[in-house]
Amino acid sequence: MKIILSAITFALSVAHIRAAEEILPYSAFGPQVAAYELIGMQWWQWDSHGGEDDRDYPIKVVVFWDQTREETAKRNPVDESKLQDFRYVEYTKAVEHLERTIKGFKETKLDASEMERALAQLKKRKAEQGAAPNP
Repeated sequence: MKIILSAITFALSVAHIRAAEEILPYSAFGPQVAAYELIGMQWWQWDSHGGEDDRDYPIKVVVFWDQTREETAKRNPVDESKLQDFRYVEYTKAVEHLERTIKGFKETKLDASEMERALAQLKKRKAEQGAAPNP
């Protein structure tokens, strides 16, 4: 019985080690007009509309892989009382969005540098996590 419990504990700890995510600012996904379909509007998700035009909402986007959305949300909970607003996006969807939006920006000669940096950061982080030796 002790061996079975040890095996289960080890399996759960390995699953946790493999879970990965990267937290980026809302702006890393482009302006609201380009990002809202993927991550919602650029105001608090608990508000029905935006407030002051010049207000900066510190919304974070958690890009995750090798874990569920629910696990990600549990580690990064939305908390209105602390003004913590997280949006959750699966890695493949985030990369597809960024690549498509960067291409569109370049075609119209718009600055895509922040999105390019975010895309490179995501790919690097996932590659590093994937290259880590498994226990």
